[in-house]
Amino acid sequence: MSTIKTMIHPETGATLRRARRVETVDYMGMSKQVDIEGWFPEDGGDGILIGDDSAPLDAALLELKAAYRAETQELAKRVRVSVGLTQRDASLLLTGSPNSFSKYERGVAQPSWPTFVLLKLLARQPNLIETIKSA
Repeated sequence: MSTIKTMIHPETGATLRRARRVETVDYMGMSKQVDIEGWFPEDGGDGILIGDDSAPLDAALLELKAAYRAETQELAKRVRVSVGLTQRDASLLLTGSPNSFSKYERGVAQPSWPTFVLLKLLARQPNLIETIKSA
């Protein structure tokens, strides 16, 4: 029985060989480098992942999602308390939805990217809440 030593990339026509490569997984402003094995061209171009080759990328994405969820839970509560708002008031003022902060703080939902950025700004400059209230 022979083993495949090379394969041809179906889109580029490049010759691919089994190799290891470091790839970066990005999620909501966070990133993680992951060592993966797959079929890659020597020129560093696009490769192909087959079967379990993508498992390390999938695991890294799950890890980043969990870290983002934990960060947003803590950030939402810390900001809300620091600016002196109830969950309902923070929800209505900052998202327009009456229950969003309850969901953020329990990890049931994550804020959108603009809301996350707003929370980070308020964490740095809590006095911005007065500007938001008067808008």
